[in-house]
Amino acid sequence: MLLLATQAEPQMIEHAHPNLGRLIQPRHYNALAATIERGVPWAADNDCYQSLDPRAYNAMLDRLHHVGGRCLFVAVPDVVGDAHGTARQFERWWSGPARRGLPAALVAQDGLERMERWMSMVWPRIDALFIGGSTDWKLGPAARALVREAKRRGLWAHMGRVNSLKRIAYAAEIGCDSIDGTGWMRWRNIRLPEGLQAVSAPPQTPLPGLDRDGERPVCVPPRLVAEPSTPAIGAPIPLRARTDAAATDQQLALHQLERSAA
Repeated sequence: MLLLATQAEPQMIEHAHPNLGRLIQPRHYNALAATIERGVPWAADNDCYQSLDPRAYNAMLDRLHHVGGRCLFVAVPDVVGDAHGTARQFERWWSGPARRGLPAALVAQDGLERMERWMSMVWPRIDALFIGGSTDWKLGPAARALVREAKRRGLWAHMGRVNSLKRIAYAAEIGCDSIDGTGWMRWRNIRLPEGLQAVSAPPQTPLPGLDRDGERPVCVPPRLVAEPSTPAIGAPIPLRARTDAAATDQQLALHQLERSAA
């Protein structure tokens, strides 16, 4: 598992580690090219936990368009703690990363587990799932089930606001590929090495068929819209076909949101 840190390139070099990646933000992505040249994986947050700045977010996307490297995901703008508000933001902003060829991440928020129909039209359009939401929701069965479904689909899974060794162990246990947390940047010389050691440890295996607290896991409802058939290995999907399919999914999703709001 990777620990994604929001810090400048000199600090990235000082604490270089195979499990350390960089998490940039619209207000913090200086010297990203140098990070990429060293082969460090990176991802981009949207800064919505503070407050979305649309101009800064779009400017960041323009800068990232041809930057290259191993980009894990770019978080599409969301509304903290509100799945329905996040859905509207996602439909408004998803095309920004997508049309620039950047891997888009949906930031999961409280209540997303009750939006099965909308999610069935979103899964084919995302490359990663970012677990946001309140602490109780993030540690509950809904987030766990969503991560399980993301991994079943071959998507990257990330958890935000992970600031303790216990939370790292939990994120690893439910299948997350990366985490971030501002706590590792405070007293960086002490806490960051601890966090990197923790994400490097193999995850504990829960008992078969049981959730973290000994309860039966919550299953994600079946998809209501069929996914396009998977091409043969090595056969690329034409860009136009991917774009057309995604546009259709977006139109259906917008229609579904309008109906649910009526």
